[in-house]
Amino acid sequence: MMLLSQVLGHPVISAEDARPAGQVAGIGIDPRTRRIAELYLRDARRGGDSVPWARVRGMGPDAVIVDTAAATDVVHSGSHSRADKKLLGKRVLTEYGEDIGTLTEVTFDPDTGSLGDLHVGREQFPGSRLVGLGSYALILGTETSPTPAN
Repeated sequence: MMLLSQVLGHPVISAEDARPAGQVAGIGIDPRTRRIAELYLRDARRGGDSVPWARVRGMGPDAVIVDTAAATDVVHSGSHSRADKKLLGKRVLTEYGEDIGTLTEVTFDPDTGSLGDLHVGREQFPGSRLVGLGSYALILGTETSPTPAN
């Protein structure tokens, strides 16, 4: 598992020719599948763009590697608001509206994009509890109790 905070700011480069496509600015999560759907990029030349997760070839401690087509033809993410891109620090609510804190970390599988744990303060909630994600908050179902963080 990887931490989202470890990936933010990493360079995103083409697999074939090492052409830079930007830096990781955030991740887009599909709450239905509980997987990463896209990487949001920051690029001083073009502004904010995104790369579909399917175009990510690998993720390591120093960089994210994407298909060459993804590096040269990133999707302009005008349909996504800046608030949706900033996942860490987002409010976390239960499906009944109880405010349980702010999201401090996300773990995910760098091979599949599957969510691991969602860290809220000193507690961890399994990614399987995610039921919704919007510009204001991340919504968790209430079927299980949090796991204390180590």
